[in-house]
Amino acid sequence: MEFARQEYFWLLLVVPFVILLWGIGVWHQRRMRIRFGNIDNLESISRISWSGRAWFRGLLFVGALTLMAVGLAYPRAIVRELRAVPTPTDLVFLMDISPSMYGRDMDPSRLGRAERIIQRFIYLKQPQDRYGLIVFNWTSVVLSYMTSDPQSILLYFDYLNQEDTPEPGTNVGSVLTNAMRLVAAEQKFDPGAAKTRRVVFVLLSDGDDTAHELERPLADVVKSGIKIYTFGLGTSNGSYVPLVMAGGLNGQVVKYLQREGGTRLVSKAEMKTMRAISEKTGGRFFRGESDKQVDQAMEEILFTGRPVAGFQSNAVRKDLYIYFLMAAFACLVAGIFL
Repeated sequence: MEFARQEYFWLLLVVPFVILLWGIGVWHQRRMRIRFGNIDNLESISRISWSGRAWFRGLLFVGALTLMAVGLAYPRAIVRELRAVPTPTDLVFLMDISPSMYGRDMDPSRLGRAERIIQRFIYLKQPQDRYGLIVFNWTSVVLSYMTSDPQSILLYFDYLNQEDTPEPGTNVGSVLTNAMRLVAAEQKFDPGAAKTRRVVFVLLSDGDDTAHELERPLADVVKSGIKIYTFGLGTSNGSYVPLVMAGGLNGQVVKYLQREGGTRLVSKAEMKTMRAISEKTGGRFFRGESDKQVDQAMEEILFTGRPVAGFQSNAVRKDLYIYFLMAAFACLVAGIFL
C-alpha cells in the first residue's frame, strides 16, 4: 500500500489530544454524578447506564478521526492485472473501381459507400494494426502498401473520385492474386514479424465478376488460411452504369453503358459470388447498405474475431480512500447514536 498525500498524516497528531480531552470529560461527568447523589440511583435513570459506554463512544470517534486522516492521505493498493494482448492485424482492403461501382443506387454511389466503410475502419484502427489498399477493375493496382498510418488512403480516395472515365471490367481473381503477392512480400521482408501478425482481406464490390478467373486465386487464399470478409454493394433494383462523367464521382453522367439496341444496361448486386468467397475462406458476408451489418463487421474484424497473442501483467493502482472514509462515517454515526 502507498499513500499519495502523506502530508495529511499530521492530523494523526490530534488523536492523543482528543483521547486526553475525552478522558477528562468522562472523568468530569462521573465526578459530577457522584457529587449529585447516589451513583447507583443515577445509573438506573441515566442515558449512559454503563460507565464503559462513554469510553466506547470515545473509541468510535477517535477511530473515525484516524480513518479520515488515513483516507485523506489517499491510500492506494498496487495489484497485478492480466490484460489480453490482441494479435496485430494486417488489413488489406480490396476495392472494386469498375464502372458498375459508380452506379447511384446507393448514397452517394456504390464506390462512395465503399469509401465510407473503409473510413470507418480507419477511425477504429488499433495502434498495432496496419492497413493496405488495392483497387481493381480488369486489372489491380496496389495504391497503399501496409502502413501503420492509413490516413494516406484517404488521399487516394480524392484521386479516385476525380476519375471521369472508369476503366471497364471486374476481375476479382486479379486482385486476390495481387493481394497474395503483397502478403508474400511482407513475409519476405520481415519473416519474424509476419509470423506474429494476422492477415485479413476485406473485399468491397458489387460482385459482378466479369473475368471469371476466380477459382485458382481463391484456392491459394484458402490454402494460406487468410480470411476474406466481403461487403456487398448495390441493390436488387440495380442502377445504370456510368461510363463517362463530368466532374468525377459525384459529377453529372455524360454517357451510360448501353446494349446494342441503345438500351441502358442495368447493373444489379451479385451477392452470390461475394457470399461464396467469404464462406470458402472462413470469413463473413455483410450487406454494405446496412449500417447495422457494417457495425457488426467492425466489431468482429477488429475486436471479437481477433485472436489473443498472449497476456501481459501490469501494475495497477487501486484507490482505497473511499473505504476508509466510509468506515470513518460508520464509526461517527455509531458513536452519535450509541
